[in-house]
Amino acid sequence: MGEITLSNEEMQKIRIASDVTKVDVVDCVETEDKIIFVLKKGFIIFALGRNARNVDTLRKFFKKNVRFVELDDDEEKFIVNLFKPFKIESITIEKVGKRNVAKVEVNSRDKSKVIGKNGRNINAIRELAKRHSSVDDVQIL
Repeated sequence: MGEITLSNEEMQKIRIASDVTKVDVVDCVETEDKIIFVLKKGFIIFALGRNARNVDTLRKFFKKNVRFVELDDDEEKFIVNLFKPFKIESITIEKVGKRNVAKVEVNSRDKSKVIGKNGRNINAIRELAKRHSSVDDVQIL
C-alpha cells in the first residue's frame, strides 16, 4: 500500500464530506470535474443519504460531481468498486516484475468513459488503487 499524504485542502474537503455525511471519510482524490471520496466498508448507503441528498449537497458546495467509493479488504473487490458504475467483465491481479498490476477488462463501448478525457478517470483510479491496496498499476483491456 502506498503512503497517503494529504494536503490541507484535501483534509478540509474530507472534513466537510464527513460533516455532511456523518461518515468517516478516509481519503479523497480530485480531478477537473469530480471529487472521489473513499469510505470505510459498509458505510456507502449512509454517505449517500436519503434520495442521494448528501451527494447533491456536496455537489453544490464543491461545484463538482461527487463520487463515493467503498474500501474493501479484498483487493479485487476494491478495484471493482473504483470502476463503478461501469461493469467489469474480468479482473486479474498479476505480478509483473516487482509490481502488482490489476488487469481489468471492460465492455468496449465503456472503455473511453472509463479512461476519461485526457485519462483523468483512469489516473484517479490508479492513484486510489496505489494508496489503498498493493496494486501498483491498473491496465484497461
